[in-house]
Amino acid sequence: MKPLTKYAKNGDINIAYQVIGNGPVDFIYVSGWISNIDILWTDSKISTFLNKITKFSRLILFDKRGTGLSDRVSATCSLKERMDDISCVLNAVGSKKAILFGHSEGGTASSLYAATFPERTVALITFGVFAKRKYSAEYPWAPKPEQRESFYQTIQKEWGNGQKMGLEYLMPSLIEDKKYYDWFASYLRSGASPGAALALAKMNTVADISLVLKSIKVPTLILHRTGDKDVNIEEGKYLADKIPNAKFVELQGNDHLFWVGDTHSVIAEIEEFITGIRPIKSKESTAQNSINKRTSEYSKINIEDVMLNNFQYNLKISEFAILSGRSLSAFKRDFQTQFKTTPSSWLKNKRLEYARELLLENNLNVNEICYEIGFINSSHFIKAFKNKYQLPPNKFKQGLLDS
Repeated sequence: MKPLTKYAKNGDINIAYQVIGNGPVDFIYVSGWISNIDILWTDSKISTFLNKITKFSRLILFDKRGTGLSDRVSATCSLKERMDDISCVLNAVGSKKAILFGHSEGGTASSLYAATFPERTVALITFGVFAKRKYSAEYPWAPKPEQRESFYQTIQKEWGNGQKMGLEYLMPSLIEDKKYYDWFASYLRSGASPGAALALAKMNTVADISLVLKSIKVPTLILHRTGDKDVNIEEGKYLADKIPNAKFVELQGNDHLFWVGDTHSVIAEIEEFITGIRPIKSKESTAQNSINKRTSEYSKINIEDVMLNNFQYNLKISEFAILSGRSLSAFKRDFQTQFKTTPSSWLKNKRLEYARELLLENNLNVNEICYEIGFINSSHFIKAFKNKYQLPPNKFKQGLLDS
């Protein structure tokens, strides 16, 4: 089951975060363009990768403002605000210093943070990162204006369409896995609206950390795949050349997403950089790859398994259908046959039962429980809970405490 989602307060903005593991060093993952820290755990590929990180660290995840489970404020926030959000999350989890792991766009904010707050940065690790997204003679690998404009048009016209969003540039090794492309498109859609995604893309276009790189004085590891189609490997070399004493490692492959393709080489470089010990690829890893391959074939997953593993996520019924490898109509038909009720009714009942468990076992407030169980409206949750248990959540819990 996914880690508990909590919220850190940065002024009036709520930043969603999770903590997993209890390793000796804090490791904060600063994600790329868009994220949803609840939904990412529904995918075996990324969840397997992140769980391996917890073997040698305490892993901290968060959704940046404007995306995922954090407040959906204007997505056109500044890099300074992004850095403030990182500090806010570190403060909330009691972390004085952490390793920053920045992926793609997240590497831009991570690099700036490492340069600005070296006293809070143990080390900087990046994967598939760029210094800027605007073409120039001294930085010829960045997209040209017409390429960025074409990208903007795709966001506006095809947001959420796994077959037309250009995902082959992010994970070409899975180009035949249409189901995974659809899942990833759904993941992006859960993290931001088309308008927010467009605003973030435009903000990335104007962001430029090229002049900051020489100010980074913490241990730095730059990871980049040779054939990355989204961010040219020369961009990774540029960062490594500008950051004093940075270690650059060129990895084989062409996927921009670190959890796709040869993930062992990525984990191995990270673990060795942090601990000094390089892990050996074991039979367990091979077995896990086989499991991942099987679980990506959604049609082989039992409906009951899908529902029990994912009921607490705020997914649409159509997305549960995708996870179970069925069309929406087939999913509803098979669900009715197996459970003798509709998916919506089953989800509502299961989430309310889970809410009752959380009230019994945790000190979460009503709003935290609401979002933890998959509701998006606290008033709706309170009304539904009262209809099922004859008392609103607060009074229900108070009755338990008084008894």
